[in-house]
Amino acid sequence: MLPHNIESMTESEVIDPQAIERLKEWGGEKLAGQMVRLFLKNSGTRMDQIRTGIAEADVEEAERGAHSLKSSAANIGGEHLRTLATKIEAAALANDVEGMRQLGPELEAAYSAVMDALATLEKEMPDES
Repeated sequence: MLPHNIESMTESEVIDPQAIERLKEWGGEKLAGQMVRLFLKNSGTRMDQIRTGIAEADVEEAERGAHSLKSSAANIGGEHLRTLATKIEAAALANDVEGMRQLGPELEAAYSAVMDALATLEKEMPDES
C-alpha cells in the first residue's frame, strides 16, 4: 500500500523515470516510444480480462490478464500498477474472488494514473518512424 493515494502521486511516482531511461539505453528513443505506445494500445485488453474475471468470478481469466499486465507495467516502470497486478494474479491463483474484487478499485485508479502519465510522456517522444 502506498503512503498516499494514487490521485496525489506525481507523474514520476506513477512511472519510474529510470525504467524509461533503461529502455532508452537499450534501444534509444525509438524503443522507449514503442514500449510506451504498445502499453497505451494493448493494456486495455489486459484490464478487460481482469474486469471480466472479477465480474464473472473467472479466476483463470483474471489471472491471465493480471499476469500480462504485471509484465507490461514492469517494462514501462508502472511499479504500483505492477504490484497490484501481482496481488490480483496471486488472489486469482488462490481462487480468492473476494480478494480480487477488493483490489479492483485500486487497480483501476492505478491504471488510470499510468495511462495519463504515459499519454503525457508519449507527447514528448519523437514520432515513430
